Amino acid sequence: MIKTKIQPLFLCSILFCLNAAGQDKWDLRRCVEYAVNNNISIKQADIDSRISKLSYDQSKWNQYGNISFNSALGLTFGRSIDRTTNIYVNTQSLFHQYNLNAGITLFNWFTLRRAAESNKLSYEAQAVNIDKVKNDVTLNVAAAYLQALLSREQVSLAKTKLELTRQQLGNTRKLVDAGSLPELNAAELEVQFATDTSAVISAQETYDINNLQLKAILNLDVAAPFDLDTPPVENIPVEPISNLQPDIVYAVAIGTFPQQKMNDLRINAAKKNVDFYRGQLYPSLAMFAGLGDNFANSLRPWNKVFNGYGNQLSNNFGQNVGLQLTVPIFNGNSGRINYQRAKLNIITAQLTKDNDLLTLKQNIYQSYYNAVASLQKYDANQKAVTVAEKSFDLSTKRYNIGMLNTIDYLTNQNNLFSARINALIAHYDYVFRMKVLEYYKGLGIKL
Repeated sequence: MIKTKIQPLFLCSILFCLNAAGQDKWDLRRCVEYAVNNNISIKQADIDSRISKLSYDQSKWNQYGNISFNSALGLTFGRSIDRTTNIYVNTQSLFHQYNLNAGITLFNWFTLRRAAESNKLSYEAQAVNIDKVKNDVTLNVAAAYLQALLSREQVSLAKTKLELTRQQLGNTRKLVDAGSLPELNAAELEVQFATDTSAVISAQETYDINNLQLKAILNLDVAAPFDLDTPPVENIPVEPISNLQPDIVYAVAIGTFPQQKMNDLRINAAKKNVDFYRGQLYPSLAMFAGLGDNFANSLRPWNKVFNGYGNQLSNNFGQNVGLQLTVPIFNGNSGRINYQRAKLNIITAQLTKDNDLLTLKQNIYQSYYNAVASLQKYDANQKAVTVAEKSFDLSTKRYNIGMLNTIDYLTNQNNLFSARINALIAHYDYVFRMKVLEYYKGLGIKL
């Protein structure tokens, strides 16, 4: 049976470097931490969150009105008519003006506040999305890491089988040379040796490909030194399956899993958007105020261009204050259409949440049933391994004394290693499914 002891497995610190003695090892904790810090999808989610934060900040400041100042300095010149003499004259003058304006919305059915609230919820959803993406990357790393470990152990089993065949071929060749066994026995073992050699090459290729896939998830250069730390699968602890019943795991996941938090925030943001667009259907009242002055003087004579500037500042000083009422009458019905679209967005957000809940529940139950099946397969294959080992030991002894033909001997050998591989695959699959359940339950994936 598989041990059920727990130790911590995911999310610890990592340093990416080579030690002086040579290439260092990458364990699962290091892989996860490196992926969290370097994965492109996580970086993109962080950028999206920052952009959303800027939108929220902007909408928050929009509630406090606006103040602007402008100033202009320039020349006017050209031909114009003097209205007092009705004679065309050429004029040249210097002008300068400045204006200080301010405005604030007094009442608009709280649309600005609703916009800020909606953007705040959207920003919070984007922040939670970072955790969601980290979850996805973490599970992908776990799957790729365990797959790489499995393929490495398959390489080891393939090499063990090859070495066993090589030794048996050597022994058989001696017996054939001595005339104790027919040449056919050696020929059949040579065929098996070639087959086992090809199996080692294929297993190594699979391991190399799995390593490349893991590097891709980590956003690690394919040419970078990379060697996995390979703890025996039996040393990877898991929770007792009785503690990971799917209904219990699901009840925990819907309250803690980032995807569900994000969906709730987006639903609330969509509701605030409805209030925002509803407010735009009604009149709004704003207040404005301004200060300004204009100065102009002839360019000739040049030394008197700014004569009277101080007086004009006081004499031409203008001030204004007032109220502005805006009543939406007709704008191509865009206001009402936006309002209706916002209400539909609530339904869309709710449907997304419902679909994600169904997917989450399906994944949890599927992982549980797969874990149970993998555990049963592992137990069955372990029994098969035990029987196959006894059968192979007996067949080896009989073969060495000439009481068993080569085909039957090789059949027993292949049955043994097939049972070992099947048990190994079932064990790794069980561990991964259990780690998924642990993660959904909020335990993290632990090593």
